[in-house]
Amino acid sequence: MINSDKKILIDIEGVTKSFGDNDVLKGVTLQLYENENLVVLGKSGSGKSVLIKCIVNLLEPDSGIIKVIDLEVNGENEEDLLAIREKIGFLFQGAALYDSMTVRENLTFPLTRSKKKITVDNIEAKIIEALENVSLPDAIDKMPSELSGGMKKRIGLARTLITNPKILLYDEPTTGLDPITSDEISDLINTTKE
Repeated sequence: MINSDKKILIDIEGVTKSFGDNDVLKGVTLQLYENENLVVLGKSGSGKSVLIKCIVNLLEPDSGIIKVIDLEVNGENEEDLLAIREKIGFLFQGAALYDSMTVRENLTFPLTRSKKKITVDNIEAKIIEALENVSLPDAIDKMPSELSGGMKKRIGLARTLITNPKILLYDEPTTGLDPITSDEISDLINTTKE
């Protein structure tokens, strides 16, 4: 039973989403509380990625309400939506690194877009710390094309965590990886909870 004193960070009520005749989300309702881990399981194509994209408003649901830290995602103006997104770290299924940017530039990007004032020295320190946290300090000046699938996931995880978000969303973080790399990524994710 959830302690009612805990704050609800994500509140989803009756969310539906269809693509043509394909009903992907049908009345999804769930809550994520502060300091809670929540896993949404389902077979491929069951709507897990669609749900996450609706939470960050990359997709708009057909009906229902999604609130993130008491703000309704679909009802907010662009500035409020950006403020909501700053509180969420999102690890995309394929890591989604910018191909034309080095690892350093990929990690710099979310920091420079943040409303938090960060000095150039602090940005560099955060990048080095993030890369050390995922055991890839030597990858700092590499291009994504020079990285293995597991390395890309690690860099994607570093980029997700670099802004210290309040909420972390992972979209199949171990898909397509060998068992050893999958275990390493899972261990890294588990250490971020602490």
